[in-house]
Amino acid sequence: MADSSRPGNQYQHIRIDQGGKAQLGDTYILRELSHPVRKVMSADIRTSPRLAAPAPPLPPSYQLGLNLENAPQIDEQLFIGREDELAHLYEWLSPSTERQNVVAISGLGGMGKTQLGLHFARQHHQRYSAVIWLNASSEVTLKAAYVSFAQRIRRHNKHREAGQSEVAEQLKEEQAVQLVRQWLSQAENKTWLLMFDNYDDPRLPGIRSSTGYDIRTFFPYSTQGSILITTRSSRTTFAKPVRLNKFDLNQSLAVLTRRSGRQTQEGECIRSLEINTDLVSNDLCCLTQMSMRRNWLNGSTDFH
Repeated sequence: MADSSRPGNQYQHIRIDQGGKAQLGDTYILRELSHPVRKVMSADIRTSPRLAAPAPPLPPSYQLGLNLENAPQIDEQLFIGREDELAHLYEWLSPSTERQNVVAISGLGGMGKTQLGLHFARQHHQRYSAVIWLNASSEVTLKAAYVSFAQRIRRHNKHREAGQSEVAEQLKEEQAVQLVRQWLSQAENKTWLLMFDNYDDPRLPGIRSSTGYDIRTFFPYSTQGSILITTRSSRTTFAKPVRLNKFDLNQSLAVLTRRSGRQTQEGECIRSLEINTDLVSNDLCCLTQMSMRRNWLNGSTDFH
């Protein structure tokens, strides 16, 4: 018999006989649990172990900074002049534009095309999420550069996601080219700067070359970002041209003075030296070519 002296809810069993009739059964009282028991059960529920939810994946990071590890080592203190050309590069390679910027620095060998491009990259790299130098002297060297940079991208992503710094798998050239082009085409990745250096053997419409190639096959799939090309060819019509001319007499003497380490006296009259302008410019080109040969003998990359 149920104890009705304690509060509770009354319930009755209902039995169904073989004839399908319902019969009332015994009455039961479901009593409330005492306060201490409820407290213990509540604590057990609150402290029951749960599996930790997996952390959401990190958003991709495109901040790779300045990447000139394989670029020619040129002393920045030797750079002089080219203010007009630098102003054009600053304007035409603005990372804030929605369209793709493509600029080509052209000129004869030894005019300082690579030096100008590297100087601009070092001077303004903070404007860009990433600045990448690539050896474009041939299709072979450019594919190798893409393999190296693809590995750089993968190491960066692995380090952020799993704390790893090395990627063992070596990418094939075509895989690397595809990976880099896709990375450069991401909608959130528009403020990078690529520098294709020494693209001197183009194979473009109207230009026949058995050894050249079309550099545009290495551009990203999306028309975004900024691209700087150095080349001896003046026929890269898909790019805005920055043509380098010979220095004038004053500029040539300033470069020769800086490279020789000799200081001129203030107020010295240059004309009194009776130096032929063409001779000075030719000597300057010779010095540049000598530097190129020295860098080649030392295992460094040529610069033009």
